[in-house]
Amino acid sequence: MKKLMMSLLAAFGLCVLIGVPASACTSYYVGSDLTEDGSVMFGRNEDISSAYDKVLQVIESQEIPEDGMWVDEKGYTEFTAPYYNTSITKTYSYTACRDAEEYGDGLFGEIGVNEMGVAMSATTTAGNSEEAEAADPFTGSTGISEENYVDYILCQASTARQGVEILAQAIDDYGVWYTADGVFISDNTEVWYFEILSGHQYCAIRMPDDKAALIPNCLVIGDADLDDTENVIASEGIVTVAQEGDIYVEAQENPEVNDINVKLTYAGEGYSSANADRIRAGQYILTGVDNTDIYTDAYQDIFFVPSEKVTIEKLYQLAGSQYEEYTEAGIDFTEARPETASSSIRYIGVAASYECHIIQIRKDMPAELATVEWLSLSSAAYAPMVPFYGALLTDVADSYKEEAPDYTDTSAYWTYQKLGKYLRSDADDTLKKAVKSFYQGYVSKLVDDQVSVDEQLLDIYYNDPTSLSQTATDLGISIGTQTVALAQDLYEEVTSGTALKFETSYDDVTYAVEDSQADSTTAASGSTETSAATTAKPAKVTIKKIKNVKNRKIQIKFKKVSGATGYEIAYSINVNFTKKKTTVKTVSSSKNVRTLKSLKKGKTYYVKVRAYKKVGNTKVYGSWSKVKVVKVTK
Repeated sequence: MKKLMMSLLAAFGLCVLIGVPASACTSYYVGSDLTEDGSVMFGRNEDISSAYDKVLQVIESQEIPEDGMWVDEKGYTEFTAPYYNTSITKTYSYTACRDAEEYGDGLFGEIGVNEMGVAMSATTTAGNSEEAEAADPFTGSTGISEENYVDYILCQASTARQGVEILAQAIDDYGVWYTADGVFISDNTEVWYFEILSGHQYCAIRMPDDKAALIPNCLVIGDADLDDTENVIASEGIVTVAQEGDIYVEAQENPEVNDINVKLTYAGEGYSSANADRIRAGQYILTGVDNTDIYTDAYQDIFFVPSEKVTIEKLYQLAGSQYEEYTEAGIDFTEARPETASSSIRYIGVAASYECHIIQIRKDMPAELATVEWLSLSSAAYAPMVPFYGALLTDVADSYKEEAPDYTDTSAYWTYQKLGKYLRSDADDTLKKAVKSFYQGYVSKLVDDQVSVDEQLLDIYYNDPTSLSQTATDLGISIGTQTVALAQDLYEEVTSGTALKFETSYDDVTYAVEDSQADSTTAASGSTETSAATTAKPAKVTIKKIKNVKNRKIQIKFKKVSGATGYEIAYSINVNFTKKKTTVKTVSSSKNVRTLKSLKKGKTYYVKVRAYKKVGNTKVYGSWSKVKVVKVTK
């Protein structure tokens, strides 16, 4: 949300935020116990306008100045403060998805990962109550604000906790410019949710592994035990300032242990209908239960447990949802909304989302590889999310970093945005559904390919670490460039005026380390020739059936690939197929039913298969199959 909106909010209160739905945002979180692959997932839709260019940039490391002070590099804000991490002499490099500079409204980094693997998702503008604002007013332009959270923290934070402490110290020393916010800060060991409550008050909680949350534009942290410093970091005056301002509300559960209910103290009861709509729908998408209690003042707990293990595809669906899930289930979303609710339903996947993202953290991976940024430079309703290894990037595709406040056909943002605009204004529901389904299939393909990409990058991490960063950068440029080209082709097909046949195919997109390196080499040399190895690449294997049979064995049946010389079967007790826990067996092409023996009873195994063919003396490999999971119980 931009400074103009915040000025209005400060002048007129939270009602202004509720009355301007295009200025709202939605965050989401799923703990590692609740995801299919054991990763932590969280992210946010950034909503302000359907025509407001966003770019992905890599901010390079630089020497810390002699005076030790951080200054906004664009000069759009008056906030300046020390580098609190005094152990470094150079800043960390990091990615940041920012506003195009020509708009002149500040940095507004919304998602980023630094070279230490510290990641941020910022910010969900919240607003506090008028009483909280009176008790502890915002400080004005010399305070820290959402324009610079990501840039100020990622340039110096070595861990997630240190990032929390840096933000806390800045608020203690300088205060907050104009509004309450919610910010995620993470590394490969933990995730923190940090709420800015008022001019100098804040509370951060360590997010649980066994819960999920849906967070719209409001303060949501409930009861807090301020003595639990392992899981809670809060301002020194969070209770006393509230008591002196006569806004303090004690904990609702276990007040003998918990010190305060943060939400009731600084935001008041209940949620606006626009916020309640999104919490209700997000929970329904992940649980299948329509929780209409969210419209009541009594409802407080933001945490819930999904009914099934959550995937990237499911969160991507949530980020772009216009509540088709209710229509498909035959539920009238409007029936349960109170009479006082806004006349328009507030969707999660609105046109005004000009950037959406999911941060995926795999705790069993090295810090450099643990975090994947899934980024959509437009509304996730009609644009794909693309994966990037943010901690390793030194550059991104030209289309992603092009600053273009007006339309251009070479910009990633405008390429994605123009299809969404067409569908919302000129397309029927059948076409909208078809395009959304197409991109959901594409994201699913990228998720499948991610497994083998992880394996390839882990191999480089252990055996050729000096090339890891360049490899990840080439990979990001390749998949970014290919996805923009895919979106351009899809737009031409959708708007051609003929029946949609999906001649555009994402099967032509290759997300793999070898291919990104080959693309990079070809681009550098100017060669347009295709190597024999590339043309000879066998098709992707499909596993038809997998089961545990007696004597601790797994039987696998897969479709034969035409022209294959043989196959490799990889199996592991680790979902990411880390090197020390993975066995790879090479088998001939004569049989497509294979048995893995001498496995461990009680263990869950992850299995994938790929074909290879001999081209001269070289083995050329196809893509790995989709990973299948089976538990050895016999």
